[in-house]
Amino acid sequence: MTASGYANFIYDLFAWTFLIIFDIFFRDVKTRGAFNIPSQGPVILVVAPHSNQFVDPLMVLIQTKKSTGRRISFLMAAAYYRKKFIGDLARLTRVIPVERAQDGLKPASGTIHYADFEKDPCLIEGTDTKFTQECEAKGLIGLPRSGGFGKIAEVLSDTLLRLHKPFSSDRAIKIIKGSTTYKTAPKIDNSMVFKHVFDHLHSGGILGIFPEGGSHDRTELLPLQPGVALMALGALAENSEQPITIVPCGLNYFHPNKFRSRAVVEYGSPIVVGEEQARAYKEDSRKAVAELLKTISTGLKTVTVQCEDYETLMILQAARRLYQYPKKKIPLPLVVQMNRNLTIGYTKFKDLPEIVHLKNSVQTYNYRLNNLGLKDHQVQTVKFKPFKAVALLAYRLVKLLILAVLSLPGTVLFSPVFIACKYISHKKAREALANSVVKIRANDVLATWKLMVAMVAAPCLYAFYSTLGTFLIFKYDIAIVPYQTKSIVVTFITAWIILVCTTYAAFRIGEIGMDTLKSMKYLTWSLLPSEALEELKAERARLSLEVTEVCNNLGPKVIPEFAKDLEKIEASNEEQEEEEIEDEEKEQLLNKTRLGRAPSTSSVNSLRSVTSSTSMPSELGEVAIFSELPTSSRGSIRSRSSSLSESETTGLSTGIEAKNVRSKIQERIFQKMRNEQINEPK
Repeated sequence: MTASGYANFIYDLFAWTFLIIFDIFFRDVKTRGAFNIPSQGPVILVVAPHSNQFVDPLMVLIQTKKSTGRRISFLMAAAYYRKKFIGDLARLTRVIPVERAQDGLKPASGTIHYADFEKDPCLIEGTDTKFTQECEAKGLIGLPRSGGFGKIAEVLSDTLLRLHKPFSSDRAIKIIKGSTTYKTAPKIDNSMVFKHVFDHLHSGGILGIFPEGGSHDRTELLPLQPGVALMALGALAENSEQPITIVPCGLNYFHPNKFRSRAVVEYGSPIVVGEEQARAYKEDSRKAVAELLKTISTGLKTVTVQCEDYETLMILQAARRLYQYPKKKIPLPLVVQMNRNLTIGYTKFKDLPEIVHLKNSVQTYNYRLNNLGLKDHQVQTVKFKPFKAVALLAYRLVKLLILAVLSLPGTVLFSPVFIACKYISHKKAREALANSVVKIRANDVLATWKLMVAMVAAPCLYAFYSTLGTFLIFKYDIAIVPYQTKSIVVTFITAWIILVCTTYAAFRIGEIGMDTLKSMKYLTWSLLPSEALEELKAERARLSLEVTEVCNNLGPKVIPEFAKDLEKIEASNEEQEEEEIEDEEKEQLLNKTRLGRAPSTSSVNSLRSVTSSTSMPSELGEVAIFSELPTSSRGSIRSRSSSLSESETTGLSTGIEAKNVRSKIQERIFQKMRNEQINEPK
């Protein structure tokens, strides 16, 4: 095997190993738009947001290798590259280390404040400071309490310096206005890093980079660093024979720091950088870099979800659940896209009176849900049937007890790993928060340290248990296989396999048990009639109509592809819906056949009319929620509100075209069943 072949084998083995680990840690990972990555040629994969430290590059590495077969080389902070365990793993994946100025931030003398914020927000004044000794041009100045950092343009004196650009966040401005301590870092020479990057791109490789510069747990993107644009344009200026493709990649996690969470990796439309940009870079490098960075930022916005704060994000996610879309469960990537569309629309129209009112209403609804201990999807399913609820509650309680007993051995055996993961990850989060100027709670390091601790602690624990088991087996002559073996190695391996199977079974059984436990919480509410719950159902129905109407009225004004997004949701469920119709109608006709009655034409027509009447709701009236949508979209999107009365819960007109399509589908179904009945042997 050649050196390159061996390196590829190690890379693939590494990716396969972490694919298994991620399958355990994450419940579901979806990939979208991988076709945007060219099968060959130089590519820069720009990934954001960087919200899960070392998990992020591994996630992109695995999903890109799985979807396209291409191997990524990521840029990595040299501070982590020098660490023993992390650096050893990084070298297996051809990581390129890069020095970051923020890693060198150290406390400096005195305090700083604005000299005159109104006249010059870039001019910083110090008290008892030593700017000429501790600061330098192109270095950094960092703020405490997650205030961020800024680049120094020039040092004017020991008490005056000028920033490259003013701080933009309200938090940073407030901190400096009040006078604050600070940190400084010297400028970094990364000429060798650029050389390695250029060589990698010229060889047709794919480079991964996080343009925010470091991981964080904010709900919005950090300002993009110009390094990605400099690398693309610099490589082209050196050799412009082959264009470079930049592909934005969005990482969207649902509870990123929690075990068995979900994630979506989305690749956006490629940005091709060619000879024209290379010439512009040679003529005016600053302008060319700024323009390309702006294009990259726009591309990232199409694959990420950004909010001004966590509270707004929760409100928008609640609005997405309240929006009335087809009754089937929509795919996870489309959930992310709907969140993104809502965020874009909210940012544009958030000052409108109806939006302010709707935001307050949804926030109140969320608050009431929390008080009742319910989730939004549970509100519609809770029904006041005490006898059935008692029986179901008893069944699930027994099921939960059985699952708890079955999962107990593995849980007890593996509990030291759980405890170690939680303790060490939170300890590392506190350390990261203390050393960072951009993190809020340092939740971005939790998942990384949970995985790293488990990767070390689990094998050690298995080895200890297997050694102990082997010792006891030989000491007391215990047979763990049908025949007694005298081989210590075989006994040790057998004990190891049994332990792994036991803990894995406990993990799977425990997951089912947790789902059962969560379902019991809202089931108890159905035992006793509750006026609060009835009011909540009515409130949800009202909010659902209001959210849908606002989205359909304002959506097309800010999102040109609004109707197409709804059509994607419709298309993702159409096939499943047709299969259910076919199965239901076929079952009814076959039941008649079993009773000795062939389906007559009248019964077929009757069944068709019943199906049509139940699946084709009438016009909603003056509400006109889907008035902005094309006829084909209105045909499949129906209102569902379980708390409304029959007269109130009317649906949407499907249109003549949709009725004709449905009639043709049903006609094919009935014809197929007639043929089966004729050909059936008597």
